[in-house]
Amino acid sequence: MTRRKLSGAAGLVLAGMLAWTGANAGAADAEAVMKETTEKVLQALRSEGDGLKTHPERLYKLVDELILPRFDFRQMSQWVLGRHWRTASPAQRDAFIKQFQALLVRTYSQALVDYRNQEVEFLPSRERSPDEVTVRAQIDPGGGPPIPINYEMRLTDGGWKVHDVAIEGVSLVITYRSSFSQEIQRSGIDGLIQRLAEKSRAESG
Repeated sequence: MTRRKLSGAAGLVLAGMLAWTGANAGAADAEAVMKETTEKVLQALRSEGDGLKTHPERLYKLVDELILPRFDFRQMSQWVLGRHWRTASPAQRDAFIKQFQALLVRTYSQALVDYRNQEVEFLPSRERSPDEVTVRAQIDPGGGPPIPINYEMRLTDGGWKVHDVAIEGVSLVITYRSSFSQEIQRSGIDGLIQRLAEKSRAESG
């Protein structure tokens, strides 16, 4: 398994584990829930085994049920689009959120197939404010240096939600913002949404 593929898997598996509904949750609470739920996901991956390779719909279901609800996709979409979010219509915003979410599912689902037996170490979290926490972890890929991962979380009405993931110091939001901005300059927001939708249909079919 390549280092890049493992990073993708770790980013999605662990970043999806951070939601919690406690109103007074802090860094310690986020860490505790992260550890507990991460183990549930890993157990599911181990239970499914290689069947996920031949039945990808099971993997999509796993991602949908255990991971996607933990992300604040609206906030992430707003930051990814940057200034273009302000000029987008409500319909364009909703369409982009849908396609951006589908993109993340496709990007990381396949990587999860090989993510079952890696060692995860949790490091002390950084409480940036009462409702903002950076949860830190690192993945032992086996045969290489640990891969550091930071999960930027904030406390919302729905609990702790992930709004960015940095793997080896590289922010997911910033990375997509750069590539999407170039596409918007070429074909506008509608063009970006259409391209994402076409890619989704091609890879799902």
